[in-house]
Amino acid sequence: MSDNWYRVSTEARMITLPDIYWRLKELLARRDYSMSEVAGLITYDPSLTTRLLHLVNSAYFGFAAQIETVQHAVSILGVREIEELVLATSIADALGDYECEQLDVKQFWLRSVYRAIAARNLANECNLIDSERMFVAGLLSDIGHLIMYQSVPVLMQQASRESRETGKRLHHAERDVIGFDHARVAASLMKNWKLPESLVSIVEHYLEPNPQDNYALEAAVMHIAALFGDAFADDGTLDELLAQANPAAWALTGLDAERCAAIDATVGEQLNSVVATLFPKLQRKAS
Repeated sequence: MSDNWYRVSTEARMITLPDIYWRLKELLARRDYSMSEVAGLITYDPSLTTRLLHLVNSAYFGFAAQIETVQHAVSILGVREIEELVLATSIADALGDYECEQLDVKQFWLRSVYRAIAARNLANECNLIDSERMFVAGLLSDIGHLIMYQSVPVLMQQASRESRETGKRLHHAERDVIGFDHARVAASLMKNWKLPESLVSIVEHYLEPNPQDNYALEAAVMHIAALFGDAFADDGTLDELLAQANPAAWALTGLDAERCAAIDATVGEQLNSVVATLFPKLQRKAS
């Protein structure tokens, strides 16, 4: 094990998810759980209840009628989708206050949320059933950078500088300078959390989607969604970034630049409500 990997993986192991997520996982592992029990567990946490209902009633879902109770939300969305939303909220709680002097944390999370919303919308466009899982994948896809800037900041700055000066893709520069890339770090964190294999695989392989991999379509969707977030955060042109996409991602998804442009407009409309729900503390700090 290299010293760099030891420092980064040690930092990752220190990050834990809130207890409410594990209690929900434990409940859902039972075969005889009921919708009422799921709703009751969530309602037990007032902060989670408020944020969940705020999100369900936002432009992110776009329901015509107001959803006033968790029980109603569970009955409409289903347990699996509710679980993914609780996971997303838990991730925000675990990492939203993460301090990192080398990164603009507000900008980092804006990029990550933009990726997440884009991944969900692209998944729907590609007829993927579990679009909320893609949202979680988007939220976690860049988390390796947060950990690497905290644990090996000098090396991350060196990799970033090399990428800018040579035109090399950042993850290639990370591999050259540090010995591994941010996707591997994110996957390690997710494995520590015992998240589903499908979710880990999407994030681990999104940088270079391979048609031969498990969950190749999902990784390809995430690959394209990451470019949405990069264009937004770096004030770039989406068309220019999409032109750099791995050809396998286009082949796997069947998407094109015109359809992506239409989806990007929808993502922009949903961004503020999702950020306000998941990262209210971050918004207060920035105001």
